[in-house]
Amino acid sequence: MPAPVNQHLRIFTATRADEVPPGITRYIAVDGTVPGFALRYDHHVTGEAINLDALPPIVDGTGYDGLCTTQADADAMASMVAVLLGGKTRVPAPALAVLESASHWCDHLLPHAAHDADINRAGRGLLRAFQVALGDHRTPDTSAPMHAFCHDVAARILAGAALPSAPEDEQSLARARAVLSAGRVSMHGRVALVDLRGTERLSTEAIYRAHGGHVGVVYGDHEHGGLRYTVGINPFVDGAPRDVRPALHAIAAAEFRHGPPVRAPEAVPGNENWGGRAVVFGSPFNHGSRLTPLEVVALVLEALPELRGG
Repeated sequence: MPAPVNQHLRIFTATRADEVPPGITRYIAVDGTVPGFALRYDHHVTGEAINLDALPPIVDGTGYDGLCTTQADADAMASMVAVLLGGKTRVPAPALAVLESASHWCDHLLPHAAHDADINRAGRGLLRAFQVALGDHRTPDTSAPMHAFCHDVAARILAGAALPSAPEDEQSLARARAVLSAGRVSMHGRVALVDLRGTERLSTEAIYRAHGGHVGVVYGDHEHGGLRYTVGINPFVDGAPRDVRPALHAIAAAEFRHGPPVRAPEAVPGNENWGGRAVVFGSPFNHGSRLTPLEVVALVLEALPELRGG
């Protein structure tokens, strides 16, 4: 079986410099900014719809020994596979289309509009296979399964073999509805405040389908204390806003007012602050937010007044 062009690259996930594996000295970051990167392709910074769109046609991995992201998801996985193969132009068009679809399902919870139903079914299957391989992100260290999955997909593409695919989790929506029905959702205008503290891990798509708000403010416990938030547009309701970045900027400024470890009020990599993109953003990776859930909701409603209606 032919070897991927950049087979030597070791894949890992990290949000701090001290999480970079020993021996890795020059690394490429995709779909997230890992501190100390030598090269970065991150659509959170450059604004593309999916991270594959932020990659150049050719990626020369010469002189690099690592390939990383801040959070193991299928959008990052697809970009990593393209990097392993030397760039998007080195990926056969049918396989690239499936990678694009998997990325779009991951980041937007919807099929890719540029691809047909067959490609989007394959992309959905690849997304599910990735989720199963990583145990729906329950694995304490996602680096090893991420490395194995990406290298396997790259090798399959080079060999012309079928890409991994897994069936839907048919019970995911029922589980989410059961958890959220137990008094864990409150509506504030068109914003759904969702409390996931102490619950089982649920599918992101199922959470959005279950809460029904135009925007969701979803929170749970951060492993280092405080709360971890995700704020996102609900793609399954009509009339949802297209861009929540005004709320991101307001919330990042509010977090900064609480002082260190946040370094600056801007929601950009390196500030240990909130970050994200037009459709979704979240609280800092490395520490819990000091903002209360109602404070976050209030800032969202202030920044996006169209959400105040019932």
